[in-house]
Amino acid sequence: MSHTSVHCLLAALTVFAPIALAHDLWVERQGPLHTLQYGHLYSSHGGATTVTYKPGQVKEAACFGHDGKRMRAETSQTYPVTLKGVCAASWFLTSSGYWSKTPYGTQNLGRNEAGPVLDSWLSVESVKRLDHWGPGLARPLTRELEIVPLGNPLELKVGDKLRLDITLGGKPAAGVTVAYFGQPRGVSDANGQINVRLRRPGVQLIQASLETPLREPGADRLIQSTSLQFESAP
Repeated sequence: MSHTSVHCLLAALTVFAPIALAHDLWVERQGPLHTLQYGHLYSSHGGATTVTYKPGQVKEAACFGHDGKRMRAETSQTYPVTLKGVCAASWFLTSSGYWSKTPYGTQNLGRNEAGPVLDSWLSVESVKRLDHWGPGLARPLTRELEIVPLGNPLELKVGDKLRLDITLGGKPAAGVTVAYFGQPRGVSDANGQINVRLRRPGVQLIQASLETPLREPGADRLIQSTSLQFESAP
């Protein structure tokens, strides 16, 4: 491995650390009902399979057709939050708010509320589940941090590579750490692209994480994470 490759991998491991320790975000589907779940179902680290979250943490839910256009869908206001619609892709945006690390532990409070603070951040997470494919899904569907497959991932099998675009604000985002089931696989290149090889059958979970400075009273930095979920070909 070259010096450059080693440097990139170490950078990926460092940047991805906050997300590797976090919970998984995924969508369970039954017919037209898409249910947002949170927990450790796919994590290699310990913890409850599912963890209860506050419905208010879900800031947005959307249903998209094969053409990438938003479709009408019903969103519940109770736990677990559901999206009801005939979606080729379903998407949820969540935020658990501000967090502060203090000498007494980590609190779900802003820097301006938590007393002595060693570190503070705002957490924003999203997940996109693909159930059907169309050319309109090979482009970003939102302006949030997003993982965009450039080809139909539903046709892939174990051992195949998936080419991805990592986007933010609808544009390619370079230097974003990408992981497969929580294990870092590298960072997006100057064009916002990266290849990820599928290493297991069935449900696939690819994640991306980006940390940026945040000039707000509540936090020093913004940690954005997103997941792409789909099921590979048998």
